[in-house]
Amino acid sequence: MSDRSFVRFGGLAGILLAITSWAAVGAYYTVAKTGTDIVGVQIFQFLYALIALWAMFGIAAVYWVVRAQGEAWSFFATLVGVIAAFGTMTSSLFQIASARALLTLPIDPTRVFPPAVAATDPLAVSTFALTGLWFLVANILLFRAGFPRLLIALGFVAVADLFAGFVASLGEQTQLATYAGIIAGAVGGPLYWLWLGVMLRRRA
Repeated sequence: MSDRSFVRFGGLAGILLAITSWAAVGAYYTVAKTGTDIVGVQIFQFLYALIALWAMFGIAAVYWVVRAQGEAWSFFATLVGVIAAFGTMTSSLFQIASARALLTLPIDPTRVFPPAVAATDPLAVSTFALTGLWFLVANILLFRAGFPRLLIALGFVAVADLFAGFVASLGEQTQLATYAGIIAGAVGGPLYWLWLGVMLRRRA
């Protein structure tokens, strides 16, 4: 085990994060969107939790690459990013547990199950706000470290989308928050992590 192997695995985690994000979006539109298929909801939430797990490794790898650009800021970004990933993961696992509990209720094919709110992610603080803050600080450090400017620009697009999603969540604009999540999960986030993952593996 070495620092180089960890950074390379962090890059692989970024690539896997992108693939898992696209799988989660596919699961959302095929089996989970209506909220009536409990198994479909669990599949989507499991994939969402897996995205957060991959993110933890990617975030730590980014820290190791950019720490020379600002030790304090890179540590702060890593702390925020890991908290955001953990909050997102536990929130998804909480909703899986809630969906399983609903299986004990009488079967009603017309019932729509509202999403459960986990204590680890109230008002999408972890999913949107803290994740957006990590993207903001990390991209500034990646820019200083000489990463491609187009990658950095894509990262700032993700920042704007995540903060917009957080504001929409605060204003109870659930439809706008959903759109922001889809954009981050289907376009900006996966493309960013796919590219960043490749770069991390090369720089390792």
